[in-house]
Amino acid sequence: MKSIVITSGKGGVGKTTVTACLGRALAELGNRVVLLDADFGLNNLDVVLGLENRVVYDVADVIENRCRARQALVEADTRNLFLLPSAHGYLGNNVTAQNIKLVLNGLAPTFDYALVDCPAGIEAGFNRAVGACDSALVVTTPHISALRDANKVVALLSSYNMQPTLVINRVRGDLLASGKIPSKDEIETLLKATVDGVIPETDGVYNLAAMPKKPFDMLAKRLCFGTGEPLDPAADYRGFWGAIKRRMKRS
Repeated sequence: MKSIVITSGKGGVGKTTVTACLGRALAELGNRVVLLDADFGLNNLDVVLGLENRVVYDVADVIENRCRARQALVEADTRNLFLLPSAHGYLGNNVTAQNIKLVLNGLAPTFDYALVDCPAGIEAGFNRAVGACDSALVVTTPHISALRDANKVVALLSSYNMQPTLVINRVRGDLLASGKIPSKDEIETLLKATVDGVIPETDGVYNLAAMPKKPFDMLAKRLCFGTGEPLDPAADYRGFWGAIKRRMKRS
């Protein structure tokens, strides 16, 4: 089983939604996928998946031997996709990187991928989530504050012997085409990391049903097979008709 921590330096960049949507895309490729919410303060992966009313046990119950890991799993509506919920407001000391890794190792024979939704920032929660995984995806938006924080996270991950790749979220195609936000290539140069996924800006509520499938399908195929390029949100905004669309979007 491949374990991937989904992390970011800055909060609010859509990390939890990326975790849920990527998990769905990987499952639809035929992989068995478990999502672990490692945020014990502001966890809402169950809400994004629409599973909040079906949670009985959580990862702290597993670690403290109140249930087995398989008892705590909640099956999502997508076939082969499962959630291992977080312990909301947990105040104990047993949820460590080592213990989370033991839980994941116990699930490894059953699953192909484990995606761990990491708390924002670089405090204890970050170290706990990253220390339990083998590789990392860093989620950022194409804005200077998010990119600055992502750069710090990329550097920190090197101390875990990880070479993270990037997901650029909430990219407006019209701004990208007009050069008002940095391109994929520019972000790769700035952060010295490969971009595996580009997710366009989506109007409305960020939940599993509202998010577009295509960019996550492309990201999942890159992770599984190493093929294809990330989505280009600016494609429809180039050329003569694209310029008209950009002007209409600004109006």
